[in-house]
Amino acid sequence: MKFSIIIPLYNKEKYIERCLESLLDQGLKPDEYEVIIVDDGSKDSGALVVKNYAKKNTFVNIKLIIQKNQGPSAARNNGLIEAIGEYIYFLDADDYLAPNALKCLFNLSQQNNIELLEFDSEYINEGEQPNFSKLDTENLALHVTDGQDYIAENGLRNSACFYVIKRSFLLESNITFLEDMRAYEDMIFTSSVFLKASSVSKVNLDAHRYVKVAGSIVTSKDSKKNLEFIQGMVKAVVEFNDLIKNYKNSSSKPTKVINRLKDKQQAVVFALIIRAYKYRLDPKVFNTILDKMKTLEAYPITLNMEGTNNYIRPFMNNKNCALLGLKVMRTLKFL
Repeated sequence: MKFSIIIPLYNKEKYIERCLESLLDQGLKPDEYEVIIVDDGSKDSGALVVKNYAKKNTFVNIKLIIQKNQGPSAARNNGLIEAIGEYIYFLDADDYLAPNALKCLFNLSQQNNIELLEFDSEYINEGEQPNFSKLDTENLALHVTDGQDYIAENGLRNSACFYVIKRSFLLESNITFLEDMRAYEDMIFTSSVFLKASSVSKVNLDAHRYVKVAGSIVTSKDSKKNLEFIQGMVKAVVEFNDLIKNYKNSSSKPTKVINRLKDKQQAVVFALIIRAYKYRLDPKVFNTILDKMKTLEAYPITLNMEGTNNYIRPFMNNKNCALLGLKVMRTLKFL
């Protein structure tokens, strides 16, 4: 079997059938791919939608796993346990794939003996129809390198949805998603994969649409969800600290890789501070987080950012000013 497509499902009954429809036109025979859907304790009827879809489309190899709510990391890990495909693709339940994308990606990965292959994607808003460019792989030559050199030259994108990954490599490397993270778990997973991969490449194929859905944990204004998200960001900063330390101890590669990882780490800290302001985090919690970031040498922020971000960085980097600003915003609720 060529592909195992793993889809975590949580309260996405509105989107899952549309997602599954995009998988029917991938240029693969029914016995060449499987779709593993892991319902993560959804409160809606998403699992029932999947069951009904499977009954109507018996030619599609759909496996439905139902688990109590444990988060997307656990859902993806449980899907990976069941997977038998040569390559793994992690797809979100509200996203799209371009027609024939998986066929093209599989052929390119096999021809070039690639463990991880990146492709192009665009963000679209909910309700916006995806328009894909024609997938053309004629005379396409890939530059294959190891993951560390790739990071040094190109950086990396966070979402696991932007890559196809060889399953045997994942199993041999023992890389899984961290299940105690409810946010930024993709960033740590993909960074870990890149640091261990020996054959990585990027192909300019317009293959995926990442749909920005209102009400997700990323956009939710619920204070509990917001705190959960911020705790995930803190965990990501801690995990980056471990990745950087382990890399320093095990590699003779240039420090450019370390700088790329530190940039990622600092970008998380910057986003964390912005989110704390946007959703009016408790200043006491914010103070504790900033102290922890300082202990990890991730704060103050040294990352050079484009645009107006560099103008607000001095304010962010003064802890007393940052805390005072947050207190003012919580008091003057119209800000």
